[in-house]
Amino acid sequence: MRTIVVIPARWESTRLPGKPLALIGDKPMIQHNWERASQSIADEVIVATDSQLVFDTVIGFGGQAILTGDCSTGTERVIEVQKLKHADFVINVQGDEPFIEPKDIDNVIKTVNAFPEFIITLKTNLIDNESTDPNAVKVITDNSGNVVMFTRSSVYVETNFVFKHIGIYGYSASNLDIISNAKPTESSISNSLEQLTWMDNGILMLAGFTEYKSFGIDTPSDLERANKMYK
Repeated sequence: MRTIVVIPARWESTRLPGKPLALIGDKPMIQHNWERASQSIADEVIVATDSQLVFDTVIGFGGQAILTGDCSTGTERVIEVQKLKHADFVINVQGDEPFIEPKDIDNVIKTVNAFPEFIITLKTNLIDNESTDPNAVKVITDNSGNVVMFTRSSVYVETNFVFKHIGIYGYSASNLDIISNAKPTESSISNSLEQLTWMDNGILMLAGFTEYKSFGIDTPSDLERANKMYK
């Protein structure tokens, strides 16, 4: 069974334009992502980008990249790569989480191989103001890790089994095929959470737990925090 990691990297960003090439230390953010993903047990790591600059940068540091078409989501970029690669399993590692742990990627790979009927993702404990922050997506699971709901709301924070969602996804080829043909549903549009479309189309999701507190780079202040962490 062949497993690939795809890292979607979009050039345009309202709050931080060109963020895949934003420097953290002496390396662009996308290089940090690629290097960490390359330490996983995946058979291949590919950056999927709409930017020639990002493509050239990835090739320049020895990575592999594919130029995608006009995609509205990172998942659409992942699907474009899968149409070329025909992998058995595909792991979507977000291009703006440069500190993701390779062992967490490994756990997603192992779990989706063991439970291919599920889409696999990760969760961690909520800290600081994340419970009330609408930018911090919450995932509600049962006591076995089966996903019940994703939400941006703080209404559910006192409920048992509410966690911060970590945006990594492991798909079997068949589930990725279902996603590629699924139309966005009302709940996914109103909440700006595409994974609700997957659940509305009957796909089961399972959230593994990680102690690691990864975070996404969305704003200049996030980038400043990342550079302080890197030092």
